[in-house]
Amino acid sequence: MKILIAINEKNGISSKLSEHFGHCPYFAIYETVTENLEFFENKINHSDQNSTPVDQIMKFNPDIVFTLGAGQRAIKLFNEKGVKVMTGNYKIVEEVLNNINNLKELDGGCEH
Repeated sequence: MKILIAINEKNGISSKLSEHFGHCPYFAIYETVTENLEFFENKINHSDQNSTPVDQIMKFNPDIVFTLGAGQRAIKLFNEKGVKVMTGNYKIVEEVLNNINNLKELDGGCEH
């Protein structure tokens, strides 16, 4: 299973989580089978008329997107693609990885 995590910095498992996935500077991607953790700069182009931010994130093939906040439209689009949008009261990547089985579904999006 692949988990994409919205983060504010590239600092390994101590990376701080971002408040909103679409505007975070980086993404962490954790593969649960291999326990591999990679980091990528957020290069989402919000003005791309041919590809939504959700479509651009799907290139990472996540099963779960973890974020502290996301818009309702993004949540709906991810759910339509079979990707769960999850959240939790955590501050760094390590806390997310240590609580994968305790993540909660994010059902209320930001108001934008």
